[in-house]
Amino acid sequence: MAEHTEPEAPRGSTDSLVERIPSDTGAASPSEISAPMLDVHAPHETIHTWKNFLIHIAAIVVGLLIAVSLEQTVEFFHHRDQREQLEAALQRDGEANRGYIKDDIAIAQGTLAWALDQATALERAGPTGPLTLRLMPHGFFVSPDAGVWPSAKASGVANLLPASAQNWIEYLAEVEAHTFDTSASETGQLYLAYAALDQTLIGRAKVIASGEIDVSTLTAAQRLTAIECLRAIAEHARTAMRQLLLYDAGNEYILSTPLDQLDTPEAGKRYMEILKAKIKAYPAVNLAFGGLGSY
Repeated sequence: MAEHTEPEAPRGSTDSLVERIPSDTGAASPSEISAPMLDVHAPHETIHTWKNFLIHIAAIVVGLLIAVSLEQTVEFFHHRDQREQLEAALQRDGEANRGYIKDDIAIAQGTLAWALDQATALERAGPTGPLTLRLMPHGFFVSPDAGVWPSAKASGVANLLPASAQNWIEYLAEVEAHTFDTSASETGQLYLAYAALDQTLIGRAKVIASGEIDVSTLTAAQRLTAIECLRAIAEHARTAMRQLLLYDAGNEYILSTPLDQLDTPEAGKRYMEILKAKIKAYPAVNLAFGGLGSY
């Protein structure tokens, strides 16, 4: 039987080369030969590292300062524009309210004179006999326009004004509310006094050809009640007139004085001059002001 032999590996075979390389030669394997060696450098000197670090930090700080400065600059100009717009709007409202208050003062003055005259006529007529009264002057009180102030306070824009301006404008708003806003206000009390007089005259008075009211049928007690109502109307008209003059003086003072100077002693003297001049123009309210108009 023929002897079996292993086939000879082809020339160039890897297996053949491996078998021929002694195991103790210390040669590296193919994978070890192909692996690249790490290129390791010694670190920079410490002084250069800290220098770069500080330069980097300084650049960040400078950038932040520039950004904050730009933001503050933009905010400054934005707030300045808001303040200028608010001041212009307050100026417009104040000028417009001058007309309303002037008309209201005239109505209060006419109502006061009418009520006093009719009360006197009733007193002179006695408890019985012919009696006529003049019709009440026409006209209704118109409250000043609150304008932008409430919304400016709600949005915080009012805080851009000087504290003196905020105090005076808020004072003016309080005078306006006390004069107009509720049934407890001065004009509200005046309307209630009108209603009381109407209640006394309804069904007992008629308009005659002269345009007056014939109230001859009023009893002695009813005439006394009508006199009381007329006196009440006169006093409420006087008080409302006082409040209107306070508003008018304050409004003129704010409009004619720089907003950052409203609390100075010199400006305060000027306000008193404005108020005294207005009171002198309406002698009927002098007593309500403690004779201030005679100073």
